[in-house]
Amino acid sequence: MSEIPVNGIQFGAAGPGRPRWWRRRPAGAGPPRATWRSAVPPFRPAPVDKEAQRRWVVREIDELPPGSVDEAHDNVLDERIDRRAKQWIALVRQEFADYRRGLKQLRSRAEGAVRHKQHLQDMHDRRVAEASAARTAAADRLRGEDDEARWHQAEHSDPSLLAGRSGASLFYLVAIVLAAVADFTAFYQVMERVLRNLSNQWLIVLVIGFTAMALTLAHYLGVFLRDRQAGARWHHPVLLPMCAVLWVALGLMAFWVRWKVSGDSSGSALPSADGTLTVPQANFQSTLPGAAMFAAFYFATGAAAIIGSYLSHNPLHRAFRRTVRAHEAAIKKQAAGARDLADAEAERDAFDYQEQAAEQVRDSTIDELNELADELKGLARTQLIKRLKDLSVADTILAD
Repeated sequence: MSEIPVNGIQFGAAGPGRPRWWRRRPAGAGPPRATWRSAVPPFRPAPVDKEAQRRWVVREIDELPPGSVDEAHDNVLDERIDRRAKQWIALVRQEFADYRRGLKQLRSRAEGAVRHKQHLQDMHDRRVAEASAARTAAADRLRGEDDEARWHQAEHSDPSLLAGRSGASLFYLVAIVLAAVADFTAFYQVMERVLRNLSNQWLIVLVIGFTAMALTLAHYLGVFLRDRQAGARWHHPVLLPMCAVLWVALGLMAFWVRWKVSGDSSGSALPSADGTLTVPQANFQSTLPGAAMFAAFYFATGAAAIIGSYLSHNPLHRAFRRTVRAHEAAIKKQAAGARDLADAEAERDAFDYQEQAAEQVRDSTIDELNELADELKGLARTQLIKRLKDLSVADTILAD
């Protein structure tokens, strides 16, 4: 389909009845409001060359044969001027119809975007309401206003935690990290004695897992003790003794390996400088005092983890912090959704305003063309008087 320039815009390139600027938005082209609104130019009808029309009137009057007109033919060009004016006005109306058709299509899509954003905003509003209710309930439990008999959680209630934890939690975290580093060093020596043929990389992985198990058992041992002290019923009674037995058994096994397994792979005598044989002394780490020092260190770091988790554990505060984060995230999404909805509504309304502005331009253009037609008729009469060279008929010709 060939492109026909109308209103300064190439119509027909983007489909029948669509201006060239009306195309599908490519992927990754940015938000629709930056593409649609800025892509639609204001309605500007094709201008009429007024000077050319005036020259045409003068030329038509001058080319009339002598004696062919008199004062009775003062409207010799009126019909032709009216036909031209009708053509100009019809072209303006056609341009406006094409322009409005493109706006209607864009507005329909903008209306769909508004409805989509409205549905999303309704979902965000419900999410905020749910998160607010959960936050209120968690705060009530932390304040002790919801201590029901089925929970037995009165000793977990602490209204001061609504403002956040103190620096003691950070101190506990730092202590756990340092204990993990120390346990890793101690366990590495134990594993190195037992698994001498294992590569260093896999040995490190095994020691990390061993350290994590020891500290995790110690941590949950403190958690279970704190929950039992508070009277909570959400843990099975067997978890506390099982956790304690496993943690103690892990330490005793490491102690026994440290005591019984020697770090020297060869216990044979070694020749000295003077030719005598020297029996190597036993490694201190393989003696009972060395193994006892390791056991004391293991249980000391475990006790630090138990005490730290006992003092810092509070399931009510943990639930409150979770609901606070969820509520804040829901509010941010709600605010972003409200902004997107306002942008979509502004985009839709912009097309309505643009159509109204185009209607005003159309009407004003039609008025100007009618005025131009009247002006050309008057010019034709003036030129006719000049052609007749008789001022006595001027009043008769210009009477209209």
